[in-house]
Amino acid sequence: MDSIWLWPLALVALLVAWPALRPLAGRLFADRLRRDVQDEPPDHIYLLRVAEPNWREDAARRLAETQLASAGFAEAGVYVVREMPELTLGLHVHVGEKAYAILYDHPRAGFWSELVTRYEDGTLATFTTLEPVEVDVPDGSLYVSEPKSSLALLWKRMLTERPKKPMLECTRARAAQDFEKGYAESVANHKRRKAGSARDGDPLRHAA
Repeated sequence: MDSIWLWPLALVALLVAWPALRPLAGRLFADRLRRDVQDEPPDHIYLLRVAEPNWREDAARRLAETQLASAGFAEAGVYVVREMPELTLGLHVHVGEKAYAILYDHPRAGFWSELVTRYEDGTLATFTTLEPVEVDVPDGSLYVSEPKSSLALLWKRMLTERPKKPMLECTRARAAQDFEKGYAESVANHKRRKAGSARDGDPLRHAA
């Protein structure tokens, strides 16, 4: 199974999340997303804010936005990814609970949502409606996939199950920047692990 990286796990997070900024995968990106970005995901992505987004799954998007607003999330802009212009992202922020919500819309991967809390120790708590896939997350992170759950129920579950330890702040002003940074960190983490696996599997290295 193809692995993806999260927050943007989704995108990397997506491409590989998160995505976020599958992860941006499974349904998203695995092979289908990979065709959009060629053989390897870019090391960095840039979000371009749009005034008139092209939401293909508009009913799903409106329902998700209603549930997020009811939960206390504030809208932080709709974007396209410069390196993946067919991907539309909606960013939302819950300042008090230190969580980001990301809505993803892709012509082939479809629509899904993700809730993310980042911790001071570098770990993540990610709850997504994306189908289960193998993801490459920082050690000690929590990743939960509930494709049949409503976003409202997923949020309640996240509040109950996410680790209770120091969290990083979330703000509307920094949402896009945090997503871009999270994507870059996710890709770097994936490439480090990939390089480590390649070294461990090198028979010449073990024979030396």
